[in-house]
Amino acid sequence: MNYLIEWSASFVGVVFHVHSGGGLGLVEMVDRFLAAVSNIELSGLGRLLLPGVSEMANVHPLLVHFPIALLTAFLIVELLAVIFKKENLEIVASWMLYLGTLGAMATVAAGWLAAQSIPHGSAVHDVMETHETLGFSVLALAVVLSLWHLFAGAPVSIMGRALHLLLAFVMVGLLTAGADLGGLMVYKYGVAVKAVPQPENHDHSGSQSENHGHAGGRMESHEPVGTQPEADDHADSQAEHHDRAVQKPENHDRHAHTH
Repeated sequence: MNYLIEWSASFVGVVFHVHSGGGLGLVEMVDRFLAAVSNIELSGLGRLLLPGVSEMANVHPLLVHFPIALLTAFLIVELLAVIFKKENLEIVASWMLYLGTLGAMATVAAGWLAAQSIPHGSAVHDVMETHETLGFSVLALAVVLSLWHLFAGAPVSIMGRALHLLLAFVMVGLLTAGADLGGLMVYKYGVAVKAVPQPENHDHSGSQSENHGHAGGRMESHEPVGTQPEADDHADSQAEHHDRAVQKPENHDRHAHTH
């Protein structure tokens, strides 16, 4: 973890130095930010204003949006710069790449810590390992492209431009695959999710009937009052079944796992 923090801080220093001739204060600021970003805990007013964030076991899901958006935008703007031959678009693309690389550094660091500390079972371990490998691969490509932009500028030859765009496409492709596996871990395996049984058939149309349906129509319940205990028992049984379905497997030991 420490090497990621030092690497990230050094990269920010290089970027700021090349573009503005200074930046020691910024390096120190980013160093401290990355050291603390994966251990954010909210309390008091923070929990009131950001209840979703306060329930997170790790900030990785919060940070991951930045590299996804910025690195994808970099590829799009870079393509536009090539098509229209606009230097201003090339500058915009470069800064999106730099910021996306910083976001990837923070995201990978937080994700690495999450993988070491969040309970998960053997069924999802291989998915998590592949997700982690894809994340490091995206970060490596982002750093290579950033250094290319910093020290060599935008490629001018046809071969250089083709290689540059190929690396950018591969990076975004790996980014997409990694994001998909992240969603799989959450929505199929429930990694780092505090599972709560959901009420059945909630009607978003605002109907006030006792039984709610997503079809949008009002569904009145004509069941005799005397059958209510049976309905309650049935609901309790379904809730218990749901609890068993989403129960997390025992924590998988990443270090003892053999492939």
